[in-house]
Formats: sequence, structure tokens, C-alpha cells
Amino acid sequence: MERNISLVSLLCFIIFNGCLVFEADAVKSQRSEKLKLIHRHSPELGHNPGTTLGPPKNSEERLKQLVQSDKARLHAIKRRLGVVGKANDWVEFPFRSAADMGIGQYFVSLRMGTPAKTFTLLVDTGSCLTWFKCNYMCVDCSSVMEGQRYFSPNQSRSFKSIPCSSQECKTIDKDSTLVTCPHPNAPCYYDYSYLDGLNVGGSYFNETVKFRFSNGQKKGLEMTMGCTDGLNQKDRFKTVDGILALGLNPLSFAVKAAHEFGGKFSFCLDNHWIIKSESSYLVFGAEDQVPNMQFTDLLTEESKMTSLYPIKVTGISVNGTMLDIPSYVWDMTDRGAGGMIVDSGTTVTHLVEQAFNKVIAAFEPSLSMYNKTKGNLDYCFNAPPAGEFDETRVPRVALHFEGGAKLEPAVDGYIFDDSKGVKCLGFSRLAWPEMNILGNLLMQNHLWEFDLANKKVGFARSKCMLD
Repeated sequence: MERNISLVSLLCFIIFNGCLVFEADAVKSQRSEKLKLIHRHSPELGHNPGTTLGPPKNSEERLKQLVQSDKARLHAIKRRLGVVGKANDWVEFPFRSAADMGIGQYFVSLRMGTPAKTFTLLVDTGSCLTWFKCNYMCVDCSSVMEGQRYFSPNQSRSFKSIPCSSQECKTIDKDSTLVTCPHPNAPCYYDYSYLDGLNVGGSYFNETVKFRFSNGQKKGLEMTMGCTDGLNQKDRFKTVDGILALGLNPLSFAVKAAHEFGGKFSFCLDNHWIIKSESSYLVFGAEDQVPNMQFTDLLTEESKMTSLYPIKVTGISVNGTMLDIPSYVWDMTDRGAGGMIVDSGTTVTHLVEQAFNKVIAAFEPSLSMYNKTKGNLDYCFNAPPAGEFDETRVPRVALHFEGGAKLEPAVDGYIFDDSKGVKCLGFSRLAWPEMNILGNLLMQNHLWEFDLANKKVGFARSKCMLD
């Protein structure tokens, strides 16, 4: 999800200006944890009018939503310039694609409070604050959030408000924490502003999140999160209960959970275009070793960009031939130019023009039999529907990373139905100097592991099936 720096600076994604903690003795448990994620079109959500989003009307509307949400996300990303150990058990949460939301591409089901209640959250690799819609400090929350599910702090015995006068308040997150402190016991407030104009404000709190291990044991962990009061039904979050933040800021849910459960987390992105009742999963901790896992380094020290997953690309090949792309395109600068970030919250893959033009030129000879046309992406063409379209004519693209890792996505990761009779290449052009972004459609059908202890990101082909 994106945040507008005009109010509170931008949100965190995966790196935090040297604030990451990588301590060999910091692991508190040799276990791991998974959270349930639910597809926005899942029949499971359809039983609850407060959480269902409903499918787009057609494929054109679906891709249009994806592209529009990516554009908003890019505005945020371009402005944003610990843990070790092995886990014997892990915790996992089944989830399903929500790629057309733009503010977090998967749903997760989380149990929180005492007694515990279940909430449906958007998973956001682009933020550091996990927050819930709440009925706490507002005067008339019930009428404002009528028909919605929300967290009621006064119904939980484990809820702990964070006073604005406390040292904890001063150190939570300097970019979003407000200096407002009307009296010592008043809550510690935050203020977020989204690119669509929505302002999300509330107060920080500590609360117990319930985890179930793969061996059946249960554990509660205290997490620092946000309570957003009186969120209006007209905003984009009316169908979910809040946001689960997976950024690499110490405040984020991902860092705290990974710190507790073995130093890493992972998720498997199932095919975005196929709706299933069960598909992918988010895992905290180390699962059994995955065969054919390839790794490349996270460039946490080389990059000055905050809260991102930066990796080093060595090139792009089409049908086995490496394209003549200038090497400086893949060199990340402290001004946010060049390099590539892994962003599961962005849908299509964005390339600066020096790389984009080479990729398109490599595809055009094979697609010359189809007439170019306008669509929601930069390169679209007239073509028969999926059942009649000859995918064997489509060149195979591969992304090469430092250390020899190579991502070879399926054709449906970069050829999309835009509208009836129109398909598009799943790459979007960025002007130089910008940063390249690996979107989740190229990432799908793979398990992705973020090893915070060793500062690596890995991936391997997977059917994303739950055990």
C-alpha cells in the first residue's frame, strides 16, 4: 500500500535506513507461524457482506483495475528513497490473490485479542504499520462503521494503549507518529494519508496475536499495531478489517514475527488468473527445505532506499538470448534510480525505458502477425481468445539475478487478456531515472522466501498447494 509523504512521509516496504536488526542471539523461539489469507473473490468471503469485494465485470475491467492501482503505487515507491536461526516448526496462513486492490495483494485471516476474534486483513509488503478498524476513541463509531467488522479494545483483556508521553511512543515510527499529547495518559497517535486522498488516523496499541504452530501448539505474541477509529464506509477499506504490514521496519508484523519464528518468512503466489477456494500461503519460520530454491542477495547496505526489497539484476533474456540493456540500469543509486525491487504489491513488472524498449523489440517479431492496438498497458495487440491463442509463438522471457538465480515465468505471467480480442504484454514503461519493479504476476506460481538473517531472497517453482 502507498502513503503520501506530503503528510507523514512514505510507508515502509522492506528496508529501513539501517534500522534493521540482524542479531544472532535475538531469536526467541525455534518455531514458525502461518496466517490464513483469503482471495478477494473467494466464496468464503461471500458469506460475509462485510468482507466480500466481488469480481470485476469482465477481463478488461480486471486489468484496468490492476494498472490503475499500480500507477498509484508507483507514486509512493519512487519517493522512497535480524534475526537468525532455524525453526523446527512453523505457522502458516492460507491466502488467496487480491492483486487488483493495489494496497495489498492478498487477504489473511488473523486472530487477535482476549478472547480472540478473527479479522480479515489485506497483506501489504509496502507498509510497516499493521492496523485495524476500531471502535475506541471516536464518539459515534457504530453509526460510521455500520455493517462493518471492527476491533473493540474494551472487549479484550489483553489490549494495552500506548501513552503519548511514553518512551515507546517516541520510538515507534518517527515518520507517522504525531507529536500531539494533550495529557500524559492520552494515546500515542499516528496519521497516514493515502494517494486516493483517504486519511487514516488512530492510536498505537499493544495486543496479543494468536499463532498456531505446525505441530498443533498455540502461542500468543504481543504486537504493536494501530487502531483506526471511525473509518468511513465509502473508503477503499470498507470490505476488510485492516492491513497486515510486511515491511522490514522493526515495527512491521513481518519483522517481529520472523524475529520470533526463525528469522524468515515466505509466501507462495498462486496463478492470479485462476480463482480457487484454497491456493497460496504466508509462512513465518522455516519450512522443510524446498527443492531447486534459487537465492540472490538483498542489497540492504548498497541501497539508500528505505523499506524496499532491492535485488541485483544482471540481465533479461528472451528465448535464451541476453538483451543488450545498459548495465547502469541495474545499478541502484542513493537517489532511487536504477536497480530493481521485489514488490508483491505491484501487479505488472515495471521497467525503465532502456530495458523496456529492448524487451518489446525482442517480442515484436514473434507477434508481428497481430495488429497493435490500444489497451491498458504499453504494448497491446489484437489476438484470438485464450483457447485459440497460440502461446508457442510467444517468446520465453527470463530475469537473471546476481549469484546465478534465474526467474523463468510462465507465459500467463506476462501475456494478459485486456479486453475481448485484445491481449497485452505485462510490462510497463518507466522514464529514466526510475527504479525497476518486479511485480507479482511474474512472481506467481513460485514460492518466495525472505531470509532476513542472511539478507537473501529466494524463489522456486511451486504449485502453492497446502498440506
